[in-house]
Amino acid sequence: MPSDGLRRPPSCSRRGLLALAAVLFSAGTALAQAPAATSAPATISIGCVLPLSGGSASVGNQIKAGTQIAVDQINREGGIKSMGGAKLAVLFGDSQSKADIGVTETERLITRENVAALCGAFNSAVTFPATEVAERYKTPWVVLGAVKDEITERNFKYVFRINNKANYDAREQVDAIDLLAQESGKKPKTIALIYEGSDWGRSHAANIKKFAAECGYAVVLDEAAPPNQVDFSNQLLKVRASRPDVLIVAFYTPDHLILSRQLMDQRLDIPFGVHSVGGGTEDPAFYKAIAPRAVDYYFVQEDFQIDIVEATKDPAILDADKRSKEMLGYGLTAYSAQGLATIYVIRDALERAGSADREKLRDALAATDIAAGPALAAGYQRIKFDAQGQNTFAHGVISENLGGKRRTVWPKDNRLPDTKPVWPVPEWSKRPNS
Repeated sequence: MPSDGLRRPPSCSRRGLLALAAVLFSAGTALAQAPAATSAPATISIGCVLPLSGGSASVGNQIKAGTQIAVDQINREGGIKSMGGAKLAVLFGDSQSKADIGVTETERLITRENVAALCGAFNSAVTFPATEVAERYKTPWVVLGAVKDEITERNFKYVFRINNKANYDAREQVDAIDLLAQESGKKPKTIALIYEGSDWGRSHAANIKKFAAECGYAVVLDEAAPPNQVDFSNQLLKVRASRPDVLIVAFYTPDHLILSRQLMDQRLDIPFGVHSVGGGTEDPAFYKAIAPRAVDYYFVQEDFQIDIVEATKDPAILDADKRSKEMLGYGLTAYSAQGLATIYVIRDALERAGSADREKLRDALAATDIAAGPALAAGYQRIKFDAQGQNTFAHGVISENLGGKRRTVWPKDNRLPDTKPVWPVPEWSKRPNS
């Protein structure tokens, strides 16, 4: 693909009207084919491929809200100052959580909408092939939400990921178990795994098994489940038979609702609790649809510090939380915070590049080093990419649902002073309102 810079027509010589006409024709053709000049455009378009309909639509629309809040904030504050106050606009493509549609939308945004950069696409199964398209067209892509390890393990030059990759998520769940065991003096010995059977679930399970073995935990159940189940009785019978100390689960919102309701209905006691890796348990829609007692003492690993509004003084993050309540009916979530952060990372790169030229923007993204501001809305302390485009300072935050409120318990540096983890968790018969 051509660069985003303007192609200059060749200089004209005074050799008669015929030669002049030919040169002007050639120049006009080049101008018609080339992208618009990027030195100081009125608007810089960023493409974002998200699941705005289908099974992950709730998540996709939360991300969309976060990106829109960031764009509004940046434009209100004067746009991209190094580019004469150029404004930002986000153009969306709906993947419907389908890989082929995500690929098609990616190509449309690059070739027809001429976006300077892309972000998305939440689902790893969509992000993996869509980023291949972006790499082929030499268009920067900032990954949003997708954790499949291989996304940033392909020696790509145009793909960057702010959030965790899958093995970070798994490592953190095991590290949190270790920390809580050290603090309490009570350590579990066995782990059961139930997860959705796509790229994300299988990748997470493989990483958990690796880290569990390194830390001396025995995996007593490894069970993949097909998507869109209506009954988890079979899987829960296997959990009951294996008698694990810890249950680690990975499901999107619809499946996680059914699983959690059945766990409550069966009063299945897991001594050291249910540990979810994001997915449904990051989604506010999940908590609106589930009885509060069903998620008491749930441990949730996600790319967001759920109580960050209580910890931060950043006015942009506080304003974003307020705007999120107006737009969605609730404050910042893992998804809206990641949408917000992604646009601010792109803004930072645009300011340093002083251009929306894709090559210059790629180079600026590669040189990113952010240690303050709303780009850290998810709870990170720093964003800096390695040679593969992975933020090596990415980390998740693990919360425990205590008294109807999710509180950060890991990492300890993110834990608020008044938070006291409960470990091990009470049996169902000893819980209030059970």
